[in-house]
Parts: sequence; structure tokens; C-alpha cells
Amino acid sequence: MMSKSFYNIRLFEIILLVILLVSFDQCTKVYISKIMLNNNFNDIELFPLLNIVFVRNTGISFGMLSEGGLLGRYFFSIFSLVVGSLLILLAILSEKKLLCTSLCLVAAGALGNAIDRIYFGGVIDFIDFFIYNLHWPAFNFADIFITLGVVVLLIDNIFYKKNAF
Repeated sequence: MMSKSFYNIRLFEIILLVILLVSFDQCTKVYISKIMLNNNFNDIELFPLLNIVFVRNTGISFGMLSEGGLLGRYFFSIFSLVVGSLLILLAILSEKKLLCTSLCLVAAGALGNAIDRIYFGGVIDFIDFFIYNLHWPAFNFADIFITLGVVVLLIDNIFYKKNAF
């Protein structure tokens, strides 16, 4: 059982981590959007396998369900906000540092993309990896946070099965 002071410190750390990650995600999206606007939304080559692009994804992963319109926009926004909030609550209740960190990563990614859906009507994706003409779907830092958090959760689940919460 956690003491009250430990609980308060853990709560502060979790909220701070999520705010920092969401802020980083949002700042990169605004910065890239400004650069792309100044560049007439033309792709910018950074490296031979990496471009900066501007994609507004109104669907879910890889653009699926992008024809959802206004209903989809609000459904995905509310869903992401609820999931992000529940993951923060689970992180607060968790006593395992690795589990807590991974839940914070996924929550921050979900909240970052939810903010995009509310503000822009879709998620702003801008990182484009490719080999020749084979492009991985564009993504952003919120997607990286979600993926990293899920990978850490899987590693935690596979190698450290004791004391789930």
C-alpha cells in the first residue's frame, strides 16, 4: 500500500509526465504545420529515407474509417479522451514504475491525438519513412508514444508477470 506522501508524489510525476509529452507532441505539430504552410505544403526531404509531409488523418490508424465525418470526429475524440483518462487513473493506481510509465506514454499519445481531432478535425501526421516508393503511413510523436508504451507493456507482461498492479 502506498503512503499518502508517496501517492501525492506519484500523482504529480504522472500528471507532469503526461503534460510534458502532450505539450511536446502539440508543439511539434504546430511547428511542422507552420513550416509546411511556409513551404506551400510541399514535402521536405530530411534524409534519403525520411520526409516531412503534412497529412490530416480524420480516421483511425493508417487512415481507416476516415469517412466518419462529424460523427466520427466527435466519437474518436471522446473515445481518445476517455481512454487517455482511464490510463492515467490506472497509472496512478499502479505501484510498478515500468507499468506506470508505459500507461503514461499511451495516455499522452491518446490525449495528444484527441486534441488534434477536436482542434483540427483530424490528427496531424508529418513523419514519412519510406524505401523507394514504399511509404509507411505518416505518423506523429503521439503515435510514437502509443507504440512505445504498448511495446513496454508487452515487455513488462512477458518478462515481469508478478504484481500486475
